[in-house]
Amino acid sequence: MKKVICLIAVALMVGSVAFAAGKMKFTAKDLPGLQGTWEGIVSFGEFDVGTSPMKLEILNDAAPLKAKLTITNIPQGVASRFGVMSGQNVFENDNGAITSQGTIMWASPQGKDFCEIAKGDNKIHFWYFSKGIKGDATLKKKK
Repeated sequence: MKKVICLIAVALMVGSVAFAAGKMKFTAKDLPGLQGTWEGIVSFGEFDVGTSPMKLEILNDAAPLKAKLTITNIPQGVASRFGVMSGQNVFENDNGAITSQGTIMWASPQGKDFCEIAKGDNKIHFWYFSKGIKGDATLKKKK
């Protein structure tokens, strides 16, 4: 039984390494193509309050990247945890950088809160961690 469990664990580790190696990464050459408006639906992590439309505007084409994030409808329960008003909220940051993993990350000055994007096929994967809340979204570029 232990041999089977070890075999399964090794197979899972090999599979995860193969998946990570095939992950698409952002490079400096990708930055001009990111500039523009990306839209999708964001989740609020552990809260069972649904989702909200969101828009990520990448405002320039070179590092550090400037971004403006608009979340259309933050529910009251989530808003109080974030320390913002419910409804529409706009967040801006100008320190976006390509990470060693090939993602792009924007962080708060204290480094406790961040949002990050990863490259996908004709989309970007977005996730955040802020005030103990984590969530994610898949965004497509607005034409």
